[in-house]
Amino acid sequence: MLLLFQIFAGLIVGAVLGLGSAFLAVDRGIGFEAVRAGSWAAWPRAGEADADPYTRASLARTGDLPLAGGAGITFSAKTDDNGDILRADCVYQLSGRMPATQWWTLTVYDELSGRLISNSIQRYGINSKEIVRRADGSFDIVVSRSARAGNWLPVGKADQISFLVRLYDTPIATGKSFQDIRMPSIQRLECRS
Repeated sequence: MLLLFQIFAGLIVGAVLGLGSAFLAVDRGIGFEAVRAGSWAAWPRAGEADADPYTRASLARTGDLPLAGGAGITFSAKTDDNGDILRADCVYQLSGRMPATQWWTLTVYDELSGRLISNSIQRYGINSKEIVRRADGSFDIVVSRSARAGNWLPVGKADQISFLVRLYDTPIATGKSFQDIRMPSIQRLECRS
């Protein structure tokens, strides 16, 4: 009887650990082929037929349509540089530069629904052609509910948010060099109480 109990307990523990790790891999984006740069993560092979099963499951769950291999790459961020979850009631500043690319876009999504967040001016993203840069090519983008001077991206009513940067026609998409990728920093400036 003890042996039967040990076998049953082992099966239960194995199932919980297996399902838990699969959930983390799919829901939290902890895939085998993830490329990380600060708070940002990307899956360079997500648009290819031979992507790993966890990446495929994550895409099936979210309904995202990845960029085809070589056409571009998408980076996402769900936390700031301190590891805190991104919240719509906070003000964030993205600072730095994007990797070498012909064109890029930054959009803000409702992390829980996966949808764009409705806002009063119906602006859902900002791109490399409309950004105001410093003389050295770097920039600051403020993401907040209230209007700000300079590069500002509005956020409507939501709880958790995520940032998506899509880089089009970039050498990164070919998979040649992921080691020295630098993405903009994400700093929380303030939050509403």
